[in-house]
Formats: sequence, structure tokens, C-alpha cells
Amino acid sequence: MKDLCSRLMRYGAIYHVRLWSVLLVMSLSLIGCATAGYDHLAAGERHDIHRVEAYLNGLSSIQAQFAQDGPAQQQGDGRFFYVPGRFEMVYDVPHATRAVARDGHLILRNDDNGAVTHLSLKRNPMGLLLRHPISFDKDVQVTQVARGEESLQISLAEANDPSQGLLTLQFSDVRGKLSLIGIQGVDGRHHHFGLSLFDVQENQPLDESHFIPPA
Repeated sequence: MKDLCSRLMRYGAIYHVRLWSVLLVMSLSLIGCATAGYDHLAAGERHDIHRVEAYLNGLSSIQAQFAQDGPAQQQGDGRFFYVPGRFEMVYDVPHATRAVARDGHLILRNDDNGAVTHLSLKRNPMGLLLRHPISFDKDVQVTQVARGEESLQISLAEANDPSQGLLTLQFSDVRGKLSLIGIQGVDGRHHHFGLSLFDVQENQPLDESHFIPPA
């Protein structure tokens, strides 16, 4: 079983966007093979994880355009903003909506009808993005590291309750420089969601108003 888990966790490269959902479901099934942290991984994979930790903890901000896919073929696009411990999504399609994640919660406001929704991220894989500083050991499982040509992705789960879901972070990796280009996930009900990021700008000043929860 250990050999099987090891082969599965080391398998594969970065897939085309249409296959990401399949890869995420495969990764979710690997959670039973994983242990907390990443000591169980090969030395090269641990090196890549350290690179990702250093990259994320070295960021002061990200802003980008996004395209979203989600359950039941839900689609959307808009603008994405991130600073350590917080992120915001401003949707233009399908509805004018603003979503702010911070302090363990996601708050969404539909500007068309004024409806406000509060969601807890404490048992949702997207909550891993709210950690600062970011460290993928102890209470986090690294379930998979996958390399492709000029690309890298890692899959993560909560070590104490991995059945709650899986988060996969996707990066371009050009001449040793990482840049976040995708955030994919599978929740505890195996519903897939994901953001593909475009026109990414890093370490540019962001107004604090981006991260004030909508009223």
C-alpha cells in the first residue's frame, strides 16, 4: 500500500484546464495515503514545496483577472485581489457580486438584489489561503506535487480532517520564477470549483477598501 501511495502521489504532470477537475478528484482520493506535512515526499518534491512557501510568504499582493468554473457548470469572471490572510473576488459575470474572504469567513454581496451571504471557510479548502504565514507542514497534508513543462502544482488538505476537501495551487514556473495562475479545489461533497488567473500583477499597492466585508 505504501508503494502504491508513493507512486500515485508522484504520478502525473500539469494537465490541460479541461482535465483539472479529473486530477482534483484523483488527488482527493489520495488523502488516505498522505500524512501530515511533506516529509513523506521525495527530496525534489520537498524542494518545490519550500519554493512555493517562500514565494507565497514573499508576496505583498496579487491582483489579476479571473475565470471561474464551479458546480453544475457555474461560470463567472471578474477581478481577483489577494494580500496575505485575505482575498477578494469582484464578479462581472454572471452577476455583479463582491466576495471578501478574511477571518475564516467568506461574505458575498449580490449587487443586483442586495442579498448578502455568509460562509465559513474553517472547514473549506479555500480557508487554507487565509493562513499567514503559509506553511505546509504540521496541520496540513501535502497530497501531491505535480510538475509539467514550465508549470508546478501542489495539492493540500487539512491534516486533522482531510475529508473536508482539497486545495490545489497552480503556478507557472519559468526559469525558476513562480507565479500563481490557478486555484482549484474539491469540497467535502466532491464539488469542484476553480479560478484561472490572467494578467497577474504581483506586489503592487492595493487599497485596504478591497478587503472590507460588504455590508
